[in-house]
Amino acid sequence: MSVDLRSALFYSRKDIFKNRKVFIIITLSIILATANIIVINGLVDGMIGDLVDNTIQSSVGHLNIYPDDNERFIEGLGIKEQKLAALKDVEAYSPRISATGVLSNKGLSVSSTILALNPDNERKTTKLLEKLVRGTAINSNDKNAILVSSRLAEDLKLDIGDEATLAFETGVVKVYVVKGIVRTGNLDFDGSTVIMPLNEAYRQLGIDNMASIILIKLSDKSMTEIYKPMIMQNLDVNNVKTWKQETEFVSNFANSWRSTSSVISGVGLIAAAISVGIVIYINVIHKKRQIGIMKAMGTNDAFIFTVFLMEAAIFGIIGVFIGDCLGYLSIRYFEANPFLDAISQTWISARFEPQLFYIATIVSFAVTILAGVYPAIKASRVEIIKAIWGT
Repeated sequence: MSVDLRSALFYSRKDIFKNRKVFIIITLSIILATANIIVINGLVDGMIGDLVDNTIQSSVGHLNIYPDDNERFIEGLGIKEQKLAALKDVEAYSPRISATGVLSNKGLSVSSTILALNPDNERKTTKLLEKLVRGTAINSNDKNAILVSSRLAEDLKLDIGDEATLAFETGVVKVYVVKGIVRTGNLDFDGSTVIMPLNEAYRQLGIDNMASIILIKLSDKSMTEIYKPMIMQNLDVNNVKTWKQETEFVSNFANSWRSTSSVISGVGLIAAAISVGIVIYINVIHKKRQIGIMKAMGTNDAFIFTVFLMEAAIFGIIGVFIGDCLGYLSIRYFEANPFLDAISQTWISARFEPQLFYIATIVSFAVTILAGVYPAIKASRVEIIKAIWGT
């Protein structure tokens, strides 16, 4: 049974544009639901990407070498540094020492994590020493200067130029001048970290030529899987982790955020679908008599079904198209104008992926069409006599 699509389109278009206010409200709900999918997912993708980049820039390398399971330190640091320097795509590396201590000031004391590093190597590998709230970074030859994490400084009421007493795990106690306050956005790091030059830590801990971790920066972080076995073999180490392994907690966080964003997007789509379905269903009820007359004149059920389904399609085409445009423009705006996350001290920007555009288009349009199926079926099954007599 053939259907005259041009006639069906004429009737459906005439019907939905009859009440402009209703048309605008329904279309607006589809527009916002479609744009919402693009904007929320684009912001989540951008936030996760920026958090990963911030973590890599301040806390981990593209590859990180750790001591063996039963060892505290990586020994033979000098030889390993020479071998790393000889590898083609290793741009930089930074050995660090981690130790425990207690930082005190004016009768206040807090258990602290001592992080010792070579400032020159660290600047080439990460941006940790650029995360200063105030003050200046330490240098390799500083013997009496330290950096203090932001919350630790608040707890001990420390500021630039203040003196603080640091008790090392070895029992050594020394007074240092606070040269700078650091905030990375990592709650653990910002809570209780003291940063000092590597050579100074060697002197106070009574060790040399060792590291708790070696951060490695590659020319391209996508090469980590290639270089991981190479570094393990060349440096004779067994415990090497990639940046993906180190930022796994961010991925878990991302999955929870994506679940939340999917729920938010789903609510918007359901609201839009219900609106479309109700409007078309109300049209069917109001036009029962008209539908009955059309059937009496020989109009078949398929034509009636097509007319009302096309109403949903018109709502969908207009709403989804404008929603895609609005979502795209919004994402581009947030890409060009990132905002600062005060908690993580990270600039957050949206990221537009073409798949977002396709997903938003397909899902929104499909949901809109599905919303129109039941009212269209209802219209096609209207009984002629009952419709004409209004029963």
